[in-house]
Amino acid sequence: MIRQHYTGSSRRAVNVIWNAAGRYDFDPPFLAFFPNGDADDYFNLVIGLAAKWLDLDRLNAFFEGLGLSNTAQEASAVLWLGIENCVFQKELPDRPILAQLRKERAEAFYVYSAGLSRQQMMLQSMKVFDQEQARWADVLGKKAVLSPAAVSLSKELMFPGDLDTDGVIREMTRICEERFRLRGGYGAELPYRKIAVRGLADAFARRFMKRELRSTDLLILRKGSGNGDRKGSIQLGHRIGQAHTSGSSEKDQSYIRDCFGPCLYSDREMRILENALCTGTDAACRLWIADGSGSRHGGAAAEVPDTDHSVMDASSAQSQERLLQQEQENQRLRNVRFYQDHIFRIQENIRDLTAQTDTIFASYMNDLPKRSRRGRIDAEKAWRLPVLSDPDVFWSDSDITEFSVTVDLLLDASQSRMNNQEMIASQAYIIAKSFESCGIPVRVSAFRSLRGYTVLQRLKPYKDKKCKGIFQYYAGGWNRDGLCLKTMDYLMKDEQETMASRRILLVLTDASPNDSMQAPPDEKHLFAREYEGDLAVQDAADAVRQLQRDGIRTAAIFFGASTHLDNVHRIYGQNYVRIRSLSQFSDAVGALLKRALEDRGAA
Repeated sequence: MIRQHYTGSSRRAVNVIWNAAGRYDFDPPFLAFFPNGDADDYFNLVIGLAAKWLDLDRLNAFFEGLGLSNTAQEASAVLWLGIENCVFQKELPDRPILAQLRKERAEAFYVYSAGLSRQQMMLQSMKVFDQEQARWADVLGKKAVLSPAAVSLSKELMFPGDLDTDGVIREMTRICEERFRLRGGYGAELPYRKIAVRGLADAFARRFMKRELRSTDLLILRKGSGNGDRKGSIQLGHRIGQAHTSGSSEKDQSYIRDCFGPCLYSDREMRILENALCTGTDAACRLWIADGSGSRHGGAAAEVPDTDHSVMDASSAQSQERLLQQEQENQRLRNVRFYQDHIFRIQENIRDLTAQTDTIFASYMNDLPKRSRRGRIDAEKAWRLPVLSDPDVFWSDSDITEFSVTVDLLLDASQSRMNNQEMIASQAYIIAKSFESCGIPVRVSAFRSLRGYTVLQRLKPYKDKKCKGIFQYYAGGWNRDGLCLKTMDYLMKDEQETMASRRILLVLTDASPNDSMQAPPDEKHLFAREYEGDLAVQDAADAVRQLQRDGIRTAAIFFGASTHLDNVHRIYGQNYVRIRSLSQFSDAVGALLKRALEDRGAA
């Protein structure tokens, strides 16, 4: 079960919203931040008060209906000033301190605007900036020099406190129609305006519009709660033309589903995951988590011959998706054949690594506690003592021991691994079989990126003891290492309540992240950048550091070219070993495992 995680500024913002709303049973669809990333406490308070006094779900539906155009973003930003005045008037009698908080927010606006450079001012939406200036000047008793049209709009945005949800939506609909030329009416899938520009002008327009969206979106940042799956739903951090929407990539999603099978998680859970992870450098990306253990092919698939598709008739009725499925099955057969041809050396490696693993983990065994009438009290069972007269509500140490460790094995399955697929599958099989023989739960996943999706395939779940699904390993596509590592971090943290106390992530990699999906423009970069080289390596390194800070011991098994040795060192520090052949595999992995279990391997 994937849940919404809040950290840093997001956690602060959500807590303010919950406190203002007087309830904690919902994921707010909006969060507010200052341009520097700090939580905007006042506007998060406004969002909470909107949840208290108005129907936040209906407001969310209204804003979703406005669409994704630049004009719609401007409208959303200024309309929140109207909501602010309405809930301020409603709450002020019960919370007089609100007037002081509002004044401080007005002063913060002028501090921020005074520090803007000329270039930053050019990137602002002046329509939004003028309305903010009008509102905060009024709060501080200042005079703002504005055009007659801006003054008129600012007066219309002074929504009175006696409006209910219907009244607020009615006012917002009128402003959208008269001031922004957007057709109003909440609850409908409204079309949005498209700007048709061609050639070189198109490239510049799209880039500058992305930047402007970033500026206008600072007032209220649309986050999505995991429930906002309607067409046109705006997601956290996504630029115009690159946002996740349920209907914008149906063909690509269908292709991914046909190639790799259905997603293991619900649409709502994947929306939560994408909202949390597909931001910043990965703002234009999507995620897909599938079962790659071979269950989709059935028993008959094992008899499919190894077909050479290069000589296949181009007019074949088979679809591209079917051809890929066929090639995946052919590669599984090649992986099995390699295992059979080298079975004696592989079995020897399994025996050696099993013995080393057993010795290494023996130093990290935890006593398995048992129920007792004395010892450490179990808070969850303490009620049984007075209510049921059950004295066994304590924990005491026993002579039984177990390994309190789980291992995740992550395989780079990009096209750069195409010439080593059989070797990589056998390496993963050796590790998984060795750990399973020692009673260590192991999960094996492969990843690659394709059509903007980073696809994570589960080749072996924790409960699978036979490990045969690993031979479904297939290389193809690109690899966005940073996003995949962030995804593993999120999922492993999500499972931490039910999993072992020590968690290890081992990555089989060539340390060469490279993806076709560009990193979008941001505050420091006016234009999009290719996801390769230093950018990609640093992105992966940042993800590894976060894994370590979260207590997940992360290390790499490097099987690649010497030209990428510097990359693997930058990404994983000292926590990696280089493998050149199966003969050195067990000793190298054993040494890496011991290093990963040391305390210095985690933050």
